[in-house]
Amino acid sequence: MPKEPNHHYIPEFYLQEWAGPQTRLLVEFCRRYRDKVVARPTAPAGTGYQPGLYKDPNAPEGEEYVIETKLMSSIDNWASKALQLFKTMGLLPGKLESEEALGWCRFLYSLIVRNPDHLEVIREKLRTLDPAEILEYIRDDYPRIRRPGDPESFDEYKEAFVKAPPDIDPVMVLQSLMRSKRVFRVIASFKWHTMTLNTPKFPLLTSDRPIIMTNGLVGDNAHFVLPIGPRRLFIATKTMETFQSFVQRNPEEFARAINDRVCMQARKYVYGNDDSQLHFVSKRLGKKVWSSPVG
Repeated sequence: MPKEPNHHYIPEFYLQEWAGPQTRLLVEFCRRYRDKVVARPTAPAGTGYQPGLYKDPNAPEGEEYVIETKLMSSIDNWASKALQLFKTMGLLPGKLESEEALGWCRFLYSLIVRNPDHLEVIREKLRTLDPAEILEYIRDDYPRIRRPGDPESFDEYKEAFVKAPPDIDPVMVLQSLMRSKRVFRVIASFKWHTMTLNTPKFPLLTSDRPIIMTNGLVGDNAHFVLPIGPRRLFIATKTMETFQSFVQRNPEEFARAINDRVCMQARKYVYGNDDSQLHFVSKRLGKKVWSSPVG
C-alpha cells in the first residue's frame, strides 16, 4: 500500500514561531516510554500530523486529498500572512486586509475542529443523527462539493440519500464547518489585539489544543486567547474592558496561567522553544480539560 501523506492539524507555519533561528527546531513534549513525558527536539514538519487525516475515501481517484491540498492549504497560507502582519503591526490588527482577516478567522476555527479527536466526535454524532438531518449540514455547500453523476439539485440528492444512506466520512462535514460564515462573522466581530509578554521565567507554550476561550461567545467577557510565539499572544475580546483586564495582569502570572491552560487542554503534544518547562508540562499534559464549545 502506498504511504499516506502527512496532514498537519497543527500547521507548520504556526509551530515555526517556536523554532530556534539557528537550529530551526522546537521542543515537542509528549508522553512516551511508560507514560513518561519526554522533551524531543523536532522540526515543525515533524510533529502535529496524522497520515491521511483528511483523506476522502469516497472521492474519485486523484482527488482523495483535496481537503488538505486545497482547503487546509489555503487556510494556512492566508493565516500565515496574517501572522506576519501581527508580528509587525503590534496593536493594530484592524488594518488586516480582508483575505488575511478571513484567513485568520478560518485558522482560529480550524484549530478547534481539524484535529483527530474532533473528527472522531463528528463520526460519533453522524452515527446517531437522522440521515436527512445529516445532509442539512452540507446544503449550502452542495453546489461546490457536488460530484459528477450527482443530481443537480440538493433536494434530489437528499431524497436519494435518505432512501439508501451511505456512510458519511467526517471529512465531508469538516469541509462545511470550515466554510461556516456564521462562525467567522462572530470571530470577526471581536476586537483583535496582540500582546507581548517579556517574561524570561515563563516563555509561552502552545499545544495541540492551543486556543483558550470562554464557554460561549455572546457574553460581555467572551474572548479567545492564542499564543502566537514564546513571547506573544493573540487576544480577541467582545469588549475593550475585557482586554484591559488582561493588560493589567502581572506578566509572569499571566504567562503561567496561559501555559497552565494550554498544557491542561492538550491531548498529545505541548510545544516550547526549549525544554526548561519539562516538569511543568509533565504535571499537566493529558488532563484533557474543556477547551472549546465543540469538545
